[in-house]
Amino acid sequence: MTEPAQVASINSAEAPIPTSDEKILQKPCNCVGIRSCALCADPGLREALGLHQTRGLPPDVDVGDVEISPTGELLARFPDGRVIALDKLEVPLSGFEVYPDIVKDQEEERSLLESIEAWPWQPSQSGRWKQDFGPRANFKKQLVKVPEHFQGFPSYAFDLLQRACDRSETLRGFEAVECLLLKYEEERGANHDFHVDDTWLWGERIVGITLGSSSVFTFYEPKSKVAVRVPLPQRSGYLISGRARYDWQHGILCDDIREVRIAITYRELTEELAETDLGKLALERAKHVVAEPPKEEQQQQQH
Repeated sequence: MTEPAQVASINSAEAPIPTSDEKILQKPCNCVGIRSCALCADPGLREALGLHQTRGLPPDVDVGDVEISPTGELLARFPDGRVIALDKLEVPLSGFEVYPDIVKDQEEERSLLESIEAWPWQPSQSGRWKQDFGPRANFKKQLVKVPEHFQGFPSYAFDLLQRACDRSETLRGFEAVECLLLKYEEERGANHDFHVDDTWLWGERIVGITLGSSSVFTFYEPKSKVAVRVPLPQRSGYLISGRARYDWQHGILCDDIREVRIAITYRELTEELAETDLGKLALERAKHVVAEPPKEEQQQQQH
């Protein structure tokens, strides 16, 4: 139970009615640990709630901005004038690809966003909202299950994934078992802390689509103290694999969210899990199209 911000003196014959500052603090969001958003960013509030103080890039990190060369090569430009291909960095950032215009135009994007909004959003950490189609995992205990309500992906998800797979030989044979949607809102200070996606559950390749607004992926390699900022254009796709997947952390800074960004992420299982009965069940479910919620349910669950 959260402790009161202040406690009335035990010597008082009659305790006064608490003021607004003396009432028991209530968590304003779903953040835990180091996770943060605009609702819980105040250091005093975080201390009172038992949350860790927020963290970002250390001040001594060498940060480069990524640009695409005329040949399609991803180049990092650093403040001292150095221009280095991502796969030529001290710790190579190889296996990351960007696919412009996975969604062809604003009209198609608008229709796609309407289909996405037909599904209810659930509160997530770091100021985000989520829709999760896939297996459920306890990441601390490394346990996974296929819940009964997971019966497939929304209809739009299959065509988008196929478009990304058509852009890269690396995605040959990719079988998505999860379709996760995250909504980032600027006014909530939404972000995604630096992380490496769990390796006991998810396979090598991760595919993403950016809708609603452009953003920036920040990759961070703590041993070499290097970070690179990769633009994610609106309606584009990306692939994280290889050393970009395992050797570099990645995240989305709140300063890089403008208005609203919708991220669609597809993940595959590890080869070992895919061969288990549970993995086969999850992959079979992921091949199906799940029906949209009834219209009345959609209206009730709008936040």
